[in-house]
Amino acid sequence: MLHRGIKFVYAAVFAFSALVAFLFVRGLDEDYVLGHSAVVWVLDSDDSASGSDVARAVTAFAAEHNVAVAREVPDLRNPDGLRHLYLAAGAPDSVAAPWLKEGYPAFGRDLRTEVHPLDQIGQRDPRGYYYVFGPSAASDALVAEFKDLGLQASIHHPLSFEELTPFYADSILVLSFAVVALAAITMTGASVLLNAKAYGVLRLQGRSFPDILFRDLRQLARFAMIAAAAVAGGALVVLGLYNGLAWLGLFASTAAGVAGLLVLLILAAHAAMLALTFRTDVLRALKGELPARAASASAYLVRVPALLLAFGIATSTVLAAQDVLSRQDSRELYAKVGDTAAIRLNGSLSQEDTKTLETRVGQWLRQSDAAGELIVAGRRELQDLARGAGLPQGELLIVNETFLDRQPYLDPMGRRFAPAAKDGKSPDARSVRLIVPASLSRHAPAIAAEVPGILSPGHRERIKGDQVETLQAANGQQVFGYNSGEQVHTAARNTKEDRSLVHDPVLLVVPNGSAYLTDNAYTSFATQGGVVFPDPSDIQKGIDTKKLQTYVIAIRPVGQNAALQMRDSVNDLRMQLFNLGIAVTVLIITGIGVCIVYSRKNAQAIFVKHISGWRFVANHRSVLAVEGILALLLVAWVPFQVWQQNQELEQYTALGIPAPSQPAQITALDLGLTCGLVALEAGAVLLALAVFHRRIVKEGATEG
Repeated sequence: MLHRGIKFVYAAVFAFSALVAFLFVRGLDEDYVLGHSAVVWVLDSDDSASGSDVARAVTAFAAEHNVAVAREVPDLRNPDGLRHLYLAAGAPDSVAAPWLKEGYPAFGRDLRTEVHPLDQIGQRDPRGYYYVFGPSAASDALVAEFKDLGLQASIHHPLSFEELTPFYADSILVLSFAVVALAAITMTGASVLLNAKAYGVLRLQGRSFPDILFRDLRQLARFAMIAAAAVAGGALVVLGLYNGLAWLGLFASTAAGVAGLLVLLILAAHAAMLALTFRTDVLRALKGELPARAASASAYLVRVPALLLAFGIATSTVLAAQDVLSRQDSRELYAKVGDTAAIRLNGSLSQEDTKTLETRVGQWLRQSDAAGELIVAGRRELQDLARGAGLPQGELLIVNETFLDRQPYLDPMGRRFAPAAKDGKSPDARSVRLIVPASLSRHAPAIAAEVPGILSPGHRERIKGDQVETLQAANGQQVFGYNSGEQVHTAARNTKEDRSLVHDPVLLVVPNGSAYLTDNAYTSFATQGGVVFPDPSDIQKGIDTKKLQTYVIAIRPVGQNAALQMRDSVNDLRMQLFNLGIAVTVLIITGIGVCIVYSRKNAQAIFVKHISGWRFVANHRSVLAVEGILALLLVAWVPFQVWQQNQELEQYTALGIPAPSQPAQITALDLGLTCGLVALEAGAVLLALAVFHRRIVKEGATEG
């Protein structure tokens, strides 16, 4: 009979494969319109063809080539919850043709897709993404068609293995697969070893290694078919209720692929461990003995990487939990700002058109700033301002006077910094105020020296030193930044975290609409979510009056965006907890496996030493010594990584190049997680060893 642990592994693998397939396909559905063969990205236009001209040409192309072509456009008011698909269904038998009547079959529920005929797209700028549903050769022909219309386009295959691999290489789903694969291999190996006596009996009956292996596989095949059918039936019921079995083929192929890879790993582990049991002679195998060195080595080959993996996952889990808690703290602040919204700019533009965007959108934002219609809350990392100046970790907020009017910031006397009085002066005649917390006052001169470069990169002479007024703020303040800071990429912060509440920031207050901020600065801050409008109707009015439909493609309420990020963070935390639980299970199983191999090999010696008066630690000093070395390895792991990172930074210094980040340090989080994992892995081994020790002593006394 097979050990029940192997059967559990197969059932768990099939269930996990269905879960991964669900999450994977749902993510794809949110990022792309499914069912396409290629995506044609139109990046540039010579403006010789209008949006309606391109729509008519694409409609004719779809009919001529018997394919369907669709243009994806985010909803202006709800870009994260609704997208529009303008479809030319040239092929009545294509996967997309029924969508005009039946609607798009969304796999998930978080993003809704509305399908319209392509001729309803109007005079929208033709640059953007076009999905091709049909033969791959049609995408080449569509690029040629666009070229004749004066458009520059390129072909992409986002659903191909080549383009999906780099996108998902560092995703949590890949980490989950690795952890589950490690657990499946561990449990399979342990189950085979625990069944050593049964295999000894079969060998005594004259069964060879292939005979026993094929016997196991035949029994597993029957159970695997039942388990797979049960999981498939459950998945059909769940998907039928969830999305009406949308994209069932893609889901099934993904689940089958994941399950197939895991089953291959399980079969390899099964065969390897079975071969290991054959290294013990039949009589010893009948007693359940195992080749101790090989079995222990196999266990530690899994145990060591599992321990390091568990440490990394535990760190990510704690950071994810902290991120969720910080987002919960800022939820009330997002609720208070109501309909305040940011803008999303068009990313499908050529370099020349991007410069036009910076000019036209930047000028509109400057005029809106002068009229008091928007809030500027740009971000910079202090350590990125002046490399080598020894600035501490913290944030610089580049804000306007309206920001000070909305968000209180106090001086050391408890008085609020007020926006500049309306005295009739030109914004360019007023000073830029640099407000530095008292705790950073000694760094104020270094920060002030960087202000011209911060506001006008490449044109530092535009701002003179006497135009920067340095003031001091009270310590211990928190300021709402109107966004989470996730879109601000810095060398000093390489982890995902919510920074909606900024602790003790340095404020650089720029007069509303002044020339201190360039057009490029306005658009850069807008790209990062650092330009927001308390009244979204001002955005719509500006788009309409300034004819900015080509450049401003969406209005994003900051509260809605924060809610979506909160949802993603909670999902990420759940997956991290799942991975951590599996990794800890692997640690416990491998620890117990080591104790099983050791106790079966040395049962007689353990009993003799016990009745001779040996203490527990002395009796088991060999296995405890190895576990002690393993604990020391984990304790030394973080200091080694910190030393290695700092050595790399010193190489920059030796070459006279500013280091890309500050030296790494060992944190209290590192110490706490290290101590916790050491206690867990050592405690599991000690407990298992105590149980087996007691059993050996009891059985020995009974036989005596």
